[in-house]
Amino acid sequence: MTTMSKSPTRKGGRPSKPTDEKRTHVVTIKLTDAEHADLKKRSKAAGVKLAEYVRHGAFRLTIVSRLTEIEKEIARGILNLSSDFNQAMTCFHQLKLRSAANKLAAVVDWMFDILKKLRPNKETDYVCKNP
Repeated sequence: MTTMSKSPTRKGGRPSKPTDEKRTHVVTIKLTDAEHADLKKRSKAAGVKLAEYVRHGAFRLTIVSRLTEIEKEIARGILNLSSDFNQAMTCFHQLKLRSAANKLAAVVDWMFDILKKLRPNKETDYVCKNP
């Protein structure tokens, strides 16, 4: 009787990735049904899995600040002076200085335009661009 030596068995499947290429961390986000359906539709149209589609979007887009540094400084100043503006407007109206009140109102409107950038609506919350 002859004994056959066993050859080492090979594992089937794809070879293992190097350690530095393995993805080990999971990030969880919550989506509405509509958002999830939209992402699935987009990933299918792109021909990639949903996770790859989201990963690509996360790393290929750049979030652009809504305010410049100067606008941030102005917004801080506006927030600090808001009660003073209100008192000035009251005085102008009491003294019947309508043109001064109108000029101050225009400045306040301009300042509120800057402040609106601090809290834009959800549809335009962030501005994204390709790097």
